[in-house]
Amino acid sequence: MFRDGVDILWQQMHAVCHTGEPHRAVWVWTQDLYGKQRIYMGAGHGFAGNVYPVLLGARWLDDEIVAGFESRAFETLDVAASRAPGLINWEPVFDRQAIDLPSRPLVQDCHGAAGVVCRLAAARLPALRALLEQAGELVWAAGPLRKPPGLCHGTDGNGYAFLKLHAMTGDVRWLDRARAFAMHAIQQSEALASQHGQRRFTLWTGDLGLATYLWSCVTADAALPTLDVF
Repeated sequence: MFRDGVDILWQQMHAVCHTGEPHRAVWVWTQDLYGKQRIYMGAGHGFAGNVYPVLLGARWLDDEIVAGFESRAFETLDVAASRAPGLINWEPVFDRQAIDLPSRPLVQDCHGAAGVVCRLAAARLPALRALLEQAGELVWAAGPLRKPPGLCHGTDGNGYAFLKLHAMTGDVRWLDRARAFAMHAIQQSEALASQHGQRRFTLWTGDLGLATYLWSCVTADAALPTLDVF
């Protein structure tokens, strides 16, 4: 069943060009959500989220299938990237200019660099891994989120990108950054609890996710709850 699903994912990809590189066709999926058709890029319901199960279940697939997805992932992310020296992020949609959307340079798990890193860090293609490291640098340069702690769009969710890069590279600098984000997220949680008189009891948008992230920082474990491990 898994292999059949991966085959469907491959067949449903279609080639498009980006306005930034109109002569370079790359492969994407078009999402049909809430009455709108968009080519989303992120982890929540976009390109990175679709590639993720292929990498997670790579041991059940032929190497050439995984390599094909990784190659297409690199090409698509390379074309769609928003760049500054040494830094990379991705807009929520593949080509906002083509559909006349304003810029939304989000940096969180569901949309933006952090989620792309968290879903694709198991990739073996060196060029793709290099993109992910630059995305991690962007997450660090952007700093902790102002939103409340949460895995979906909070400081702790972004911090998992550093844990993934630590696992990917073995560079302790990423673990140090993850733990720095953890300490900031604790302060955010305490301030909100004091303000509202209670904590937020959810995994992906509250303090339960923060607790999981703190333990991941203690143990240097990059596994995301409900996605990598239950």
